[in-house]
Amino acid sequence: MGEKGEITKNKIMNAAVKLIFQKGIESTSISDIVKEAGVAKGSIFFHFPDKQTLVSEALKQYENNFFIFMEQSLTGDTPGERLINFFENVGKAHKEKNYAGGCIFGNTALEMADKNEIFTGIVSNVFKKWVRNLKDVIDEAIKTGEIRKDIRPDIMATTIVTTLEGGIMLSRLEKSGEPLEKSMCAFVKMLDMKTQSKKEEICLNY
Repeated sequence: MGEKGEITKNKIMNAAVKLIFQKGIESTSISDIVKEAGVAKGSIFFHFPDKQTLVSEALKQYENNFFIFMEQSLTGDTPGERLINFFENVGKAHKEKNYAGGCIFGNTALEMADKNEIFTGIVSNVFKKWVRNLKDVIDEAIKTGEIRKDIRPDIMATTIVTTLEGGIMLSRLEKSGEPLEKSMCAFVKMLDMKTQSKKEEICLNY
């Protein structure tokens, strides 16, 4: 595929992601994607044989972007700081969107869990990888003495992901950062963070 074809393909997938955020998968039609992407209908079927393939590739592209974001956010001088910085960057990312759209993976899980094994398989793998990545940092933070050690790292990581998803959903519903901020403050206190200055920033209002 030439450069022009790759640009068109990415434009189609970006349009699909935007509409899935706004409307969900079932309510997003090929005609909607054609209009949003500004391409001919034939261009979509040149790159994707059907809607399922298009949505699957769009979800995988967004998955790749999410884990790039996660890698860039999980930075800091210590494992504890890396976790705090990740929480802060998640909050900033949703604030920049005015809490619209929520999380595409959480949205897809809710919409498609009982309907489409391909889409939910993609999303399930995202959540499993997300938990593994957090677990690795939590393991390191336990070794440095920055967080409590009496809760298994995999349990901590799973709790963080599930609670974050709930906070994102409620912030989307209320168009307010408060539910997400409260969730992140709860993580910091649950983990018994020793990174004091950063801890105070996260829980500034709570």
